[in-house]
Amino acid sequence: MKLKSGFAAISYATLCSIAGAQTRAVPASAASDVPQASISLSPAVIMVRCKPGQGTSQTLTIVNHTANEASFRLATEDVVVREGKRSFSPAGQVANGIAASSVASPALVVVKAGEEASVQVTFTLPLETGQRAVVTFFRGVVVPSVNGAIGLSASLGTLITFNLTDDYKVEIGPVQASPQTPAANAILSQELHNSGSEPVMPKGVIVVLNMSGKRVAKAPFVSQRLLPDERLIFAATNPEQLAPGHYRTLSSFEFEGKVITGAGEFTVPE
Repeated sequence: MKLKSGFAAISYATLCSIAGAQTRAVPASAASDVPQASISLSPAVIMVRCKPGQGTSQTLTIVNHTANEASFRLATEDVVVREGKRSFSPAGQVANGIAASSVASPALVVVKAGEEASVQVTFTLPLETGQRAVVTFFRGVVVPSVNGAIGLSASLGTLITFNLTDDYKVEIGPVQASPQTPAANAILSQELHNSGSEPVMPKGVIVVLNMSGKRVAKAPFVSQRLLPDERLIFAATNPEQLAPGHYRTLSSFEFEGKVITGAGEFTVPE
């Protein structure tokens, strides 16, 4: 079993600031030197390669960078793709879902100010499942230590994806170009559709050619994770201003040892 993970990034977080007596005024000159209160969860993303019926355990760590104690209850939900977009479904509501098998130990954690806590989450994949992703949420409240202060509510989650087969397929859409202005370069974008059964993370680049075939620009697409049946727009900002005229594009995306390519055209008006 292989896995890859990110580190120290927050995903799916909703934070409300601490206010009232708990907030101390800071001189503008010193504001940049004062660390901001925050809560972080790592890893942000975990990629697991395994087979149906196998189990896997992952360790998640939450860090409390506030001045108050915080408590969190863990909950894992299936990530469902409907009409090309993600949504969340509580454990047990999706047939052969992965979230229903999750066990968090401990299921409730209390993190003191300035400290961290780790939780182990174990999954046993169903023998047959179309699901490929879950999110394990830490949901809780930071209780203020000063009367009259407003607490901070937090919901942070780690995305965990599962690759079970070698069915990797991605379809590429036409090139779209945003208008170039004196203040903004053109943004070139393409929609990718994951038509396979496994999550992928395409990495792409686009080349701009003038009508004589000379390369005038090259830019990378911002990489994103694509779940099965998901559709996302991949965008690349042209690195420089283009002279008025007609241009051709050649783009390519690499994922799981495969490459897909696309071609397009756009015009920069006078």
